[in-house]
Amino acid sequence: MKPHLHVEQANLSHVSFLSEFGKESFIDAYKLTLPMEELRAYVDGAFSEKLIKREMESSEALYLICKNSKGVICGYAKILNSEVPDCVTDNKAIELQRLYVKNESRGKGVGGILFENGEAISKQKGFNVVWLRVWDGNTAAQNIYVKWGYTFCGKEWYEVGKEKRKVLVMMKHI
Repeated sequence: MKPHLHVEQANLSHVSFLSEFGKESFIDAYKLTLPMEELRAYVDGAFSEKLIKREMESSEALYLICKNSKGVICGYAKILNSEVPDCVTDNKAIELQRLYVKNESRGKGVGGILFENGEAISKQKGFNVVWLRVWDGNTAAQNIYVKWGYTFCGKEWYEVGKEKRKVLVMMKHI
C-alpha cells in the first residue's frame, strides 16, 4: 500500500471528472491509431456524464478514484458486471473496463493500488475472475497486466465508430 495514495469509491460529485478525464485519456491513448472524428464521436457516448451517472445510480458499474496526499485525483478504475466473453472460462467474472492514470502520476503506484482495490472489492462481491480487454498494439499495458497476474485467453474485434481494432482478452483468477 502506498501511504501517499488513497482509493475511494467515486460518487456523483465526480461524474464530470470521470467524463472529461476518461475522454482525454482514451483520445490520448488511441489518437495515433484511429481517426480523430471517430474517437471524438465514440468518447462523446462512452464517456458521457449521463451514462456515468446512470451507471452509478443503478450500480451497473463501480468507479474507484485514487487521490494523492494533497487530495488531487490522479487516476480512476471502472469495474463493470458485463457480458463475459466465451474465452473467459468462469461465469463468476467481472470486467475491469477502464484503468486510467494521469500522466504526471504514472510510475507512482496509482494503477497498482486501483487494481488491488478493484480486485479486493470484486472478490468480496463473489467474483472469481477479473477480465479485461487491451488493444493488440498496446504492449506496455499488456506487460503491466501480465506482471499483475493476468493471462491471455482470447481475441476480439472492438468497434470505435466505423473503425474496428483487434483487442486481446486477458483474465485473472482472484
